[in-house]
Amino acid sequence: MSDSLPPQVSSPASPAPESGGGFFQNLIDVYFSPREAFTRIVRNPSFLLPLAGYILLVLGFTGIWMQKMDAREFMKTQLEESGQWDKIPAEQREAILERAPGQMKIFGWIGPVVATPVMLLLTAAVLLFIYRFFYSSEAVFRQAFSIVTWTFFAVALVTTPLLLLVFQLKGDWNVNPQEAIQANLALLLDKSTAAKPLWALLSSIDLFSLWMVFLLAVGFGVASRKPTGSAIWGVAIPWILIVLGKVGWAAIF
Repeated sequence: MSDSLPPQVSSPASPAPESGGGFFQNLIDVYFSPREAFTRIVRNPSFLLPLAGYILLVLGFTGIWMQKMDAREFMKTQLEESGQWDKIPAEQREAILERAPGQMKIFGWIGPVVATPVMLLLTAAVLLFIYRFFYSSEAVFRQAFSIVTWTFFAVALVTTPLLLLVFQLKGDWNVNPQEAIQANLALLLDKSTAAKPLWALLSSIDLFSLWMVFLLAVGFGVASRKPTGSAIWGVAIPWILIVLGKVGWAAIF
């Protein structure tokens, strides 16, 4: 009599692969569940769409702003606020203002196309170095660049419409875009009378910069397998040094 076959043991079902998330899912979660969003982004790093989106936002804002602002008036205001206008010989002032429209068009369009990607690459490289050196992170550059591009794109998607709205409501397009949204402590001061170092300090401590620091900390915390509270210093300390550099520059010049 032949031996009966042993009962077959069903093999355990393999776990279903985790969803990588789509572009819009990641974008929404960066706002409402950033750690979940960056977990997917770090697992499957992609930066082309957020990078393209960020550059398009900068180009779109630049095109609208430069059509509505007065380049001569803007240049004069910036030179006066920096204290350089009185140092320029009177006979040279008109020539400088005449060149302003052409110069602003060149730098206005070159900046988004060339300077913006370079700035993002440098930010990613510096933060990657910090987290690999001080946090023993095993993150790679593609992950770091994806974290940076998603962060800048998500923040710009909020700030760009706000900037356009503020300019439209003010009716004055000659304001420096970096100072148009008063989401910082500088709104308590009058720029014309405040000390330059104090203005530089308070204008740097703004809501959107702090939000960006937080998002970067969440992303690099995920990439380094660290809690956000621990990882935040890898972003906060360089940001503090940049702010102090702006204060020092304002004190000297």
